[in-house]
Amino acid sequence: MLLPMMAGLTFMPLSSCKKAPSPPVTRPPVPVTLGTVIQKDMPHHKEWIGNLQGTVTSMVKPNVSGNIIQRYYSEGTVVKQGEPLFQIDPAPFQASLDKANADLATALATQTKVQQDFVRAQNLLAGKVISVQEFQNQQQNYQATVGQVAAAQAAVQSAQVNLDFSKIVSPIDGMAGLANYEVGTYVSAQLTQPLTTVIAIDPIKVVFQVGQDDFLGLIKKSLNDPSKAQQNEREDDAVGMQMVLSDGTVYPQKGVFRAANNQISTQTGSITVEGLFPNPGTLLRPGLFARVKATLGVQKNALVVPINSLITIQNIQQLAVVGPDNKVTIRNVNIGETTREEAVVLSGVEAGDRIVVQGIQKVIDGCTVMPLPAPPASSGGVHTDGGGIEGPLPASSPAKS
Repeated sequence: MLLPMMAGLTFMPLSSCKKAPSPPVTRPPVPVTLGTVIQKDMPHHKEWIGNLQGTVTSMVKPNVSGNIIQRYYSEGTVVKQGEPLFQIDPAPFQASLDKANADLATALATQTKVQQDFVRAQNLLAGKVISVQEFQNQQQNYQATVGQVAAAQAAVQSAQVNLDFSKIVSPIDGMAGLANYEVGTYVSAQLTQPLTTVIAIDPIKVVFQVGQDDFLGLIKKSLNDPSKAQQNEREDDAVGMQMVLSDGTVYPQKGVFRAANNQISTQTGSITVEGLFPNPGTLLRPGLFARVKATLGVQKNALVVPINSLITIQNIQQLAVVGPDNKVTIRNVNIGETTREEAVVLSGVEAGDRIVVQGIQKVIDGCTVMPLPAPPASSGGVHTDGGGIEGPLPASSPAKS
C-alpha cells in the first residue's frame, strides 16, 4: 500500500538545505598615537621622601630672672644676630651694678691707703726703724687689698653681665617664631619652654633616609678609585639635587649634598643624609615634606620608551610594536630603570621601532592601526607622537627605593 502512495511524491535534493558561507568580518583600523623607541644616555635617578629643617635651631631662653617688660621683634620675621628680642626689667640688675661699682671704689681707696703705708714701711725697714715683722704685716695688708680690689672688679663685671642679660638678643641670623611668653610674665633660666625659637632657614636643610644599596650607588665611583673622591663630590654638586614639594610643585632652586651620618642604622638599613637648598625670601618653612631626586650615574645608549606605552599583564611587561604595514605585534620586554615619564627597555625591541603610546587598551596582536597626527609638542613630552605628557607629581606617591 505504501509504495503506490510514495510513487507520486517529489523529493528535494539535500544540498538545497545548506546555508551560504558568511563573508569574513573585517575589523576597521584602530586609531592610535604612536611613539618611537629611542636610544640615549639615561640618567639613573633616585627619589626619597624627606622633610625640611632649619640649618640651625636656637631655643631662646633667659639667663636671668625677672618680669618681661618689652618684646622688640615681630613674630614670624627675620632677625639678625644680636638684635634685641625681649627686655627683662633691668632695675634690679642696675642696682646691683651700682652697688658693685661703689664697693669697687671703696676697695680702691683702701688699696691706695694701704699701698702708701706699704711704701713707707719699705723706707722704714731700709733705715732699720721698724722690724722685719712689722714690714711683713704691712706687705700682707697690701696684698689683701689687691685681692679685695680684684674681687670687687669681678663683682662689677658679673653685675654688668647680668644687666646685659636682661636684654635678650637673637643668637643667630634667622626667622623668629611666636612668643611663648607675653609682657608682664615672670621668667627665669629654669623655664621648660623657650621664650621663642629662632631658626636659620636660608639655606634650608632637607633630611631624608637613603637605603644602603642607594648609598653604595652614591659612593660607587669613589669606591672604584678613592683618589677621585673629591672630584666626584664636585661633579655631584654640579649636577645637584632636585626637590618636589608635597603638592607636586618642582622647586626651582637646585640643591647640593650637605652631609651624611657617620653610620647606617642596623634597624632600618638606611643612613640619614642632608641636602641644602637656597631659600630666597625664606618662603619654605621647616616641617614641610618633600621628595628629593638625585642622579646616581648614567646608563649609556639605553633604549628608552614612554612610560605610558607599557602594557602590564600579571607582572609581564609588553609593548605594542607597529610594523611597516601598520600591523601590531605584542612583544614581551624586560624593563630596567623607570622614571615617572620614561622606562629603559633591556630586551624585546630595537631603536627606531614604532610603538603604540595612546590607545594601547584597544589593540590586540595582529590588528591593524591607523596612526593619528601627533598633537603639538609639550615641554613635558617624551619622544612620542602624542603621548607621555608629564604631569605634576602626586604628593602621595611613594619614594623609589
